Amino acid sequence: MNFFKQVLATIVGLTIFQIISFIMFFVFIGIIAASFKGSSESSASTETIEENSLLTLKLNYDIKERDGFPQFDFNDLDGLSKEKAGLQSLLEALKFAETDERIKGIYMDLSLMPNGYATIDVLREALNSFKSTGKFVMAYGEMIDQKSYYLASVADKLYVNPEGYIELRGVGAQLTFFKKLLEEKLEAEVQVFKVGDYKSAVEPFIQAEMSEANREQLTYLLGGIKEDFVNNIADARNISPEDFDEILNSLAALDPKTAAELNILDGTRYFDEVLGELKTNLGIDQEDDIESISLNDYAMATAQVTKSSHKIAVIYAEGSIVDGKGDEMSIGGEKFAKQIRELRNDEDIEAIVLRVNSPGGSALASEVMWRELELAKAQKPVVVSMGEVAASGGYYIACNSDKIYAEENTITGSIGVFGLIPNLEKFMNNKLGVTFDEVNLNEHASSNGVTNSFTEFEAAVIQKNVDNIYKTFTTRVAEGRGMAIEDVLAVASGRVWTGEQAMERGLVDEIGGLDDAIAHAAELAELEDFRIKEYPEVKSPFEQFISEMGMEVKQSRLKENLGPLFPYFEELQSLYTMNGKVQAKMPMIIEIY
Repeated sequence: MNFFKQVLATIVGLTIFQIISFIMFFVFIGIIAASFKGSSESSASTETIEENSLLTLKLNYDIKERDGFPQFDFNDLDGLSKEKAGLQSLLEALKFAETDERIKGIYMDLSLMPNGYATIDVLREALNSFKSTGKFVMAYGEMIDQKSYYLASVADKLYVNPEGYIELRGVGAQLTFFKKLLEEKLEAEVQVFKVGDYKSAVEPFIQAEMSEANREQLTYLLGGIKEDFVNNIADARNISPEDFDEILNSLAALDPKTAAELNILDGTRYFDEVLGELKTNLGIDQEDDIESISLNDYAMATAQVTKSSHKIAVIYAEGSIVDGKGDEMSIGGEKFAKQIRELRNDEDIEAIVLRVNSPGGSALASEVMWRELELAKAQKPVVVSMGEVAASGGYYIACNSDKIYAEENTITGSIGVFGLIPNLEKFMNNKLGVTFDEVNLNEHASSNGVTNSFTEFEAAVIQKNVDNIYKTFTTRVAEGRGMAIEDVLAVASGRVWTGEQAMERGLVDEIGGLDDAIAHAAELAELEDFRIKEYPEVKSPFEQFISEMGMEVKQSRLKENLGPLFPYFEELQSLYTMNGKVQAKMPMIIEIY
C-alpha cells in the first residue's frame, strides 16, 4: 500500500512540476516579448535628436541587405543586443543626414570590418556625398584592418593610436582545401560531376591547391578589385597609385607613425585628443559633453514612409539558394517562387525589383524562381540590383530581368553547375568498422554512391544530367541577355567576374545601386510617385524569436565553440546538405582581404 502511495505522490509531484514549468515558460516568454517591445519603443525618434549632434559609425558587424532584429543573447540574460540596421537603411540615413541641420559631422569608430568591397564601396560613396555638403568626417581606431581603413580613407581626418596597428597589406584571397582531410585522414572519396573549367566550387574537396584555371580567374577578379582599391585610396589621400602600391608591398603602413609620415594617416592620437578635436569641430567647450547618436539609431529614427497608391515591390534574395521553403538565412526556391507569383498577380504592385546577394545554390530551386520571374516580366517590369555577390544560381535568377544593375566590385557570373556525392565506404569500413551488404533485383538499385563507388556507366548517366542542366542555364542566360549562345559560353564555364568586368562582357547592363534599379523600374512602369513594399515580409521580433529559438541557440553555440573554425565546419557540412543535388554555386570559403 505504501508503494502505491509513493508512486501516486511521485506522479502528482511530477504533474505539479510540469504545470509550474509550463507556467514559468510562458512567464519567461512574456518577459522576452516585453523586452522586444521595449527595445522597439526605446529607439530614437526624430524629435529626440539633439541640435549640434555628432553621427557615430561603428560598422564592425556583418551588414545585411535589410534591417536585422534585436536578438536575445542566451549567454547574457541581461537582455537584447541592439537591432542592426541593414545596408539600405544605412545609406538612406547618411543621405538624410546631409540636409539634417542637427547633424554637424560624422565620427567613425574603427576596428574590424567583416564586409566585402562592394558593400564598402557604396558606403564610401555615401560618406563622400555627405562630406561634399561641407560637414566634417573624422575617423579613429586603435587596431584597424584593411577594409576599415578603406572605408575610413574618405575622412577629412584619419587618426590611429600611437601604439596601434594598421593591417594594410594589399589585396589577395585565400581558399581552403579539404582533400587531405577527406582522403588521407577519413578515407572518404568525393565523386564530382561538373561543367565548366572555372567552376571551382568542387576544388576544395578534390584538390590540395588551386587549379590553373581557378588561379587565372581569381587573379583577374582580384585585379579589378585591387585597381579600385588602390585608385580610390590614392585619390582620397592625395598619393599616386604607384606610391601607394609600393607602400603596400613594403608593409610600410603597419606602423602608425610611419603611416602618418607617408600620408596614409593624418597623424597619431590618443582617444582623449580625438575627443578634444571633435569638440572643437562642434564648437563646444572642452568641458561639455558631445551630443551624439549612432548611425544605427539614426537610421531607425529617420526612416521615411512615403504615401502613394503606386507600389514597387523590392524582393530581397539574400543567402544560399535552397530547395523548399528555406529559412531567414537562405533563399527557399518554393517560398520565393510563391512570393513572386503573388506579386505578379497583385494589381497594386506595378513593378518588381529583385535585390540579389547570393552565391547561388540549388540549380533546381534557381530554375523554379527563374520561371516565376519570367512570367512576372510578361506582366510588369522586373529589374535586378546586385549586391556583394550575385553568382551562379544568384546570376541564374537575375539573367532574365529587364535590366541588371551591379556594383563595380559585385562578384557575379560563375555560370556553371556541379554535383558532389561523397563515397564513405572506406571511411565506414576502416574507421568505424561498419560494412554493407545488399540484395538487388535491378542492376543499379543500390547505386547511391555514398556507400559504394559509381560504375563508369552510372557516372556517365549522372554527368549527362549535369550537362543538360548546364545547357539549360546557358540557354536561359542567352535568351535573357539577348546574346548568342557562343558568346555566353565564352564568358561562362563557371568563371567569376567583378560587376565592371561583367558589364564589359554583356552580363550586366549598368553600374549602380538599389536606388538606381528602383528608379529604372519606376521609369519602365511610368510612375512619377510610388512607395516601396519590401518582401519577404518581415516577422515581428517576437515571432522571429519563437520560430528560430532552437536554431539560434545551436548556431550561436557552434560559433562560440568553434570560433574561426566555424566556416570550415559549414563547408564540410555542405557535402551532406547538397546530398548529390546539382548545384549552381560559388565556393563557400573565399577570403578576400
